[in-house]
Amino acid sequence: MNILESLKSAIQSIKGNKIRSFLTMLGIIIGISSVITMSSIGKGGQESITGNLKEGGYGKFNITIDKTDENFRWKYLLNEDIVNKLRESNKFKGVSPKISVNLGVKIEGSARRQMIMFNATTPDYENIDKINILYGRNILPFEYENGEKVIVIDNITAKDLFGNSKSALGKRIELFKGRFGNPQSYKIIGVYQNPLEQMIKVMGGKRVPRFGRMPLPTYEKLYDSQKTGYTTIILESKTPEDMALSMTQAKELLDSITGEAELYDINVENNGAASFDSILTTLNIFVTFVAGISLFVGGIGVMNIMLVSVVERTKEIGIRKAIGAKDIDILLQFLMESIILTGIGGVIGITLGVFLAIIIGYFIGINPVFSFITILISLIVSMGIGIIFGVTPAKKAAKLNPVDALRAE
Repeated sequence: MNILESLKSAIQSIKGNKIRSFLTMLGIIIGISSVITMSSIGKGGQESITGNLKEGGYGKFNITIDKTDENFRWKYLLNEDIVNKLRESNKFKGVSPKISVNLGVKIEGSARRQMIMFNATTPDYENIDKINILYGRNILPFEYENGEKVIVIDNITAKDLFGNSKSALGKRIELFKGRFGNPQSYKIIGVYQNPLEQMIKVMGGKRVPRFGRMPLPTYEKLYDSQKTGYTTIILESKTPEDMALSMTQAKELLDSITGEAELYDINVENNGAASFDSILTTLNIFVTFVAGISLFVGGIGVMNIMLVSVVERTKEIGIRKAIGAKDIDILLQFLMESIILTGIGGVIGITLGVFLAIIIGYFIGINPVFSFITILISLIVSMGIGIIFGVTPAKKAAKLNPVDALRAE
């Protein structure tokens, strides 16, 4: 009896017991579909949460100054001269100053106030640290040049101030520095996605940091930034892979410009994103592993059904061995039955898992991310389960004594 005949015999046996075959596959179907669904939803959620953070971080780094150092002097503040020389070196894809400051915010005519972190920036900064505009538009180049009193705010702030994010467009709010600062009226021209919103929600936090942006020249008109210098200079390497080299070059340039390179701290922009991404990756692996336990349970179910099948077909095995079937032929037939069952179950499970991931993702607002490697591994694992858990029943069937098998009722 050759392999082809063993295969035909295995298929006929499966067709002859359709309900039992389906119940045998059910554990594998549930296991594989659980792995595919949990893995794709987990990866989709991870991309949704960290996508904006990654886009705004990889290949970018900050320069700040340590004002507590004993060698610090006011002449070493981050200023326009340092920015220009870094930019003129042509060693970086982008260079931009930034002033980060907490400003009080209130609607005109209202007494309610809240604090928001504003970044006073340049057009170059908008290219380096991009934001996702939900409503309206970003600040235009001429508005930067003229120091216009226009701002963009994040969607959480807009919703809190005006009831919903879209309603904030075109409205005016007052900004003031310090408790007794002179309020200045600004027009809201855009609302953008708060980059930390999803991350804070997943971590169980309720208080999401609020952000806004304004033209740097506008801030400099109102407040004397020469005394405090820029908070940060943000740089982008020409390629993310060259970031380490770019950071070294920035350090060398600072040394040549000021002679006090040790006063300046250079930090990677995406530390928070990378750390959170790592946490989510670990969590996703754990959840997928838990879902994969059902595959083991399904494998035990396969073995159990195959053992029952051996008992029920004892006489059939005896007849086949009596007319010349060898132990290896019997072994192959039962192994093939097991592999076919788990293989078909794996294909159905993958299809069901993809379908469930799409449906669940639609309702919870996450685009599932399917991995070809994960799907391939799932199919291989399901076939492997057929081999592993089918060996014992197959061996039992192959070792049956023909005489004893023929006597079986």
